[in-house]
Amino acid sequence: MIVLDSYMAMVLPDDIATRISEFIAGRRSFPIVGRDELMCMMYLYGKTGGVIGEKQVEEVNGFAQRTASQLGQEIDIYANSSAKLDPEYIRGKYINRQLQLTVENKPERMAGDPAILSDCFAQHIAYYKQDYFFELYGPLKDSEITSDIRPMLAGRMVMVCCNRKGAQETGLAHPLIPVYVWFRDQAGANP
Repeated sequence: MIVLDSYMAMVLPDDIATRISEFIAGRRSFPIVGRDELMCMMYLYGKTGGVIGEKQVEEVNGFAQRTASQLGQEIDIYANSSAKLDPEYIRGKYINRQLQLTVENKPERMAGDPAILSDCFAQHIAYYKQDYFFELYGPLKDSEITSDIRPMLAGRMVMVCCNRKGAQETGLAHPLIPVYVWFRDQAGANP
C-alpha cells in the first residue's frame, strides 16, 4: 500500500526543527516563521519501493488530494479561530503531541513529526492570511534528477506545498528545487 510507503517533511525553512524545539522550550516566540519567508512542505510517495504502474499513480493522486484537502481544512480552522492561534494554545498542542510521541517511544521525531509540521504550516498560513498551492510531480524520471539524489527520488512521486499563491511567486526556478536540496543535504540518509 503506497500510503504506508510515504514520507513528509518541511524542507523550508531549513532550520524548522530547531525553531519548533525552541518554541516548545519557550526560547522563541510565535510566529516562528517570518511573513516573507518561504515555507515548503514535501510529501514523498513510494519512499522505498517507488510508484509503479497506473494503479499506484492513481492511489498517490487520491492520497495527495486528500492530504491537500485536509491541510486546507486545518488552515480554515485556524483562520476562523483567533484562540487557536494563541501562542500558549499552540505551545500546549505541541507539548501534548511531544508527550504522545514520548509514550510511543518516538521522541526523536518530535520536531520533525508530520502532525506538528502540518500544524506549523497551517498556523502560519492562517496567521499571515497567506495563499498556498500544491503541486504533484512524478513518477520522477532519472533524467529529471541529478545523479547524487537519483537513488532516493527516481520512480517516486513528490507533492510540494508552499505558502505562495503559485509556483511563480516562490522566487524559485522550479518548486522541486528545495526538495532536491533537502535530499542532497540528507547525503544518502533514508528519510
